Order: sequence, then structure tokens, then C-alpha cells
Amino acid sequence: MLKFLLNANISYETAEFLKSKGYEAKTVAQFGLGKAEDVKIVEKAIKEKRIIITFDLDFGDIFYFSTKEKIWIIVLRLKNQTVESVNKTLEWLLETKILEKKEFQNTLMIVKEKRVKIRKKFSNK
Repeated sequence: MLKFLLNANISYETAEFLKSKGYEAKTVAQFGLGKAEDVKIVEKAIKEKRIIITFDLDFGDIFYFSTKEKIWIIVLRLKNQTVESVNKTLEWLLETKILEKKEFQNTLMIVKEKRVKIRKKFSNK
């Protein structure tokens, strides 16, 4: 089952929406990380094997440069950032089944209205 960690800029209502769809979803505030540095949020996501959902573009840099651990981040780039718009976009993303495909796990996903850009880490192995 997919497990999500919603950054402080994503509403608790979106966590409830994801739960209503059968997913496990918690906000950073529910872990006592509401005012935590991004790196602490990443550490929690790695430890709990959760997908971070955020509006914060800084997570793209964290994805590429900070850790060798596997991390999966969804950055929402929506013109309309209301709860309704976020939920509608996430519902669309879940319906595409892209999150269920192994090749897209542990990637950086930039999600716009009905568009997804996927970035992967490349290793020197």
C-alpha cells in the first residue's frame, strides 16, 4: 500500500481525502515535524517508506543532492492550490496507476494539471 507524508504546505484535508481512497496518509504535523527542516522530513519519509507530497521546489534539490537513500517525492506545481484542486489532481494521478509502476518508484515527480514529469537519480555503478 502506498504511504504518503504531506508537507506542511499541504492541507490535513488532503490527508483525509487520501485515506478515504484507501491510502495511508499523514501530515508532517502529525509526526511533530510541522516546523521541521526539510531534511528532517526527508529522513522521516525514508524511515517510514513514505512518498512526500509538497508544493516546495526545494525538495527537488534535496532529491538530487542530499541523500543516497531511496526517496520518492511528488512536487505539485498547480496554478490553483486549493484543497479541492490538489485532491482532484491527486485523484487523477492515482487513477493513472503510474504510482503502482515499479520503474517510477523512488523518483521525483513534478505534477501539473494532468501532466507528470519524472526525474530519476543516476548512479555511477
